[in-house]
Amino acid sequence: MNNYTKTLADGLSAYEQRNYKQAAEIWAVLANQGDAEAQFSLGVMFKNGIGVPQNDTEAMGWLRKSADQNHEHAKLIVDVIDRESEDNVPVPPQS
Repeated sequence: MNNYTKTLADGLSAYEQRNYKQAAEIWAVLANQGDAEAQFSLGVMFKNGIGVPQNDTEAMGWLRKSADQNHEHAKLIVDVIDRESEDNVPVPPQS
């Protein structure tokens, strides 16, 4: 069975067996096909550096794609990260 015929459940099974690289590979294929749950899972993996190198830009890209498809958890995470980013933007001094 190649990655193109694997499912979200196959990715979850690999993840639960701590085969994170395989889970990321399975979910990447599905995410690129537009699967919101796979996009969310892959985004979380990139955010935390699980099975893939930690990469906030890549994480947010996948999380936003998932959120754009109304994935509730992705929407919450994106909202929190966006708010944290806004809070960390330096305010220019008033003259």
